[in-house]
Amino acid sequence: MELREKVAGLTRAAVAPPTGELYNGAGEGMSRAFELALTPAIIGGLGYLLDRWLGIVPVLTIVFFLVAMVGLVARLWYAYDAQMTLHENAGPWAPPAESGTRAIQ
Repeated sequence: MELREKVAGLTRAAVAPPTGELYNGAGEGMSRAFELALTPAIIGGLGYLLDRWLGIVPVLTIVFFLVAMVGLVARLWYAYDAQMTLHENAGPWAPPAESGTRAIQ
């Protein structure tokens, strides 16, 4: 009976739907792709509408687009840096946390 239970548990684990951090990457990648494509397009479109209203067509479109891109790159950079800092601190290579006591050697 014990062997059957182990085999049944292994079978259930092998058939279980994928969950967790490993399978979240595709969703995050798609989200960032849409963000990188749509945000500058929408902000540039608003700049174009403002340009047409003011009669200076290419100026604000370019300025708004560039400001949107700089903002997106900065946001992605800081988010990546924070995520990598968490990853580095969680790894086995991370320096030990300072607890205020010395280890006995």
